[in-house]
Amino acid sequence: MIKIITIITIFFLYSCSNTSPTTVKTSDTQKVLAIEYGVIKSSSPVKIKGESNWIGATAGGMIGGLLGTQVCGEEEIIGTKCQDIAVIFGTLGGVAAGTVIQATLGNHNGFQYIINIDECSESISSCQTNQDKAFVQGDKESITIGQRVVIIYGNNIRVIPYEG
Repeated sequence: MIKIITIITIFFLYSCSNTSPTTVKTSDTQKVLAIEYGVIKSSSPVKIKGESNWIGATAGGMIGGLLGTQVCGEEEIIGTKCQDIAVIFGTLGGVAAGTVIQATLGNHNGFQYIINIDECSESISSCQTNQDKAFVQGDKESITIGQRVVIIYGNNIRVIPYEG
């Protein structure tokens, strides 16, 4: 029983996402991605609020249900085994707790960037500034104002300093 709870807990913690621009998901590898170049106009720190999904709810429900099997034994309450009632309430409580815990573990710091996007023709040397776009990205340190960046569009958008 302890092994099952440990495995579910590890799975639950692993499901928490990381939004660092240097972390690339498998789905963004070995395929052509669109890019843009630009210059950081402003950088503001933001708090990125975590979100929950079915993984946290499922893991919490499984743990709550397993813990419910350890309550009361074979006693009956209003014609129903106490343990059955405990499993149901344990599962429901676990779903709620798993959802909240996953969202809380996903909270982290990041930065909102306003980037002046270049409009380029065939070469970077002929780029002209075109428009501003805003991006939010989780990271520990901000990209400095005035830094030239490349914006990589895939399943996730990444803003990375560019020296070119």
